[in-house]
Amino acid sequence: MSKTEILGITQLKAVFQEAKADSPRLARRSVVAGGRILKQEAAAIARANGSVRTGVMVENIAIKRESKAGPDREQYHLGVRHGRDQARKVRNAGKRRLKVNADGRVKSVRDNDPFYWRWVELGHKTVSRRSNTANGSKSIRKRRSQSSGWVKAKPFIGPALERKRSDVLVAMTQAAARELAKLRK
Repeated sequence: MSKTEILGITQLKAVFQEAKADSPRLARRSVVAGGRILKQEAAAIARANGSVRTGVMVENIAIKRESKAGPDREQYHLGVRHGRDQARKVRNAGKRRLKVNADGRVKSVRDNDPFYWRWVELGHKTVSRRSNTANGSKSIRKRRSQSSGWVKAKPFIGPALERKRSDVLVAMTQAAARELAKLRK
């Protein structure tokens, strides 16, 4: 197993020590500056992977602040907004259509909801849509257990961090230094 070494942490740590964590704005601005770079790189990787058919998944790549991170901690997530996590404006921009699900119930579906993004990022099993029995009574659980293969992952979020790690640290340090200069005035 190889050892990962992150360069630039000491400079960033020194800037935060100097600020004495008086300003949560400093931490937020610096983390968001790094998150923007990761977001752009993740979108570029997704486009290069061929993961883009409609562009919905790439448009919904976002950084989100974790509100329950706790005191003295700034935590952000890089991922794809989907379902209820999408902003109301984004959800309403998409067209709604009605769909009949496997149970025969009518369901409303939006065309701009990238619910499938984890399957692209992590890969997934292939499961037959219908059972091969005469009466069609094979359950989804049985069909999943008899899966015939695996679709390879086309990751875009993990490689973005690996590729741009040093650029993110530089951007975070610069943003923290700018905020620190504002605090000193």
